[in-house]
Amino acid sequence: MMKEDSAVFHDYHSGFRHQVQSWPSNPVSHYLSQLSSYPQNTVIADLGCGDAALARGLSSKKPRVLSYDLVSDNAYIVAADICSFIPLPGSEPSSSQKSEGEAQVVDVVVCALSLMGTNWPRCMREAWRILKPGGELKIAEVTSRFSDVDEFVSLISSIGFKLKTKDDSNSHFTLFEFKKVARAAKMDKEWSKVMLMGDILKPCEYKRR
Repeated sequence: MMKEDSAVFHDYHSGFRHQVQSWPSNPVSHYLSQLSSYPQNTVIADLGCGDAALARGLSSKKPRVLSYDLVSDNAYIVAADICSFIPLPGSEPSSSQKSEGEAQVVDVVVCALSLMGTNWPRCMREAWRILKPGGELKIAEVTSRFSDVDEFVSLISSIGFKLKTKDDSNSHFTLFEFKKVARAAKMDKEWSKVMLMGDILKPCEYKRR
């Protein structure tokens, strides 16, 4: 629905932005501070970027931010369904031998409050595909959406990531940092099982003004 109607998309993000502004801090501010010190030419993919606050905030800094969401703003945001296909190079293993794929250009993937639908595991699969070997996956999600944090971590790990840190000190959201690791190819039946586990996260809601 959001993809077909840009007004719905903008209304959703306006409401969500309004809710986040009431929090003591927000994850985008955290990532702006953290990523501003990353090396020159670091390539960051912001998946489900909303109004591209990360790209706007880092526009004068060294890292390069590629922003993706369902609707383009013809400036910062490239239109893409992050739970279907992200228009960036990268491949998956083609055999039982473990690998990290080929041809990737992204050093860091950020998912800041963007794992909205139950098909979010597909976004994690795409994040793995586009990340360079050893690349970083940074996730921030609303704490109340987790019924079992360990199960969430286990699911992402099964896609080809290793948990580096978890920070649940904030009252509103939890921060995760993962590292991409090598994995073998998965059969379609295995992927289907993974994709059916999206309900590990409770539905994402915001209070309208």
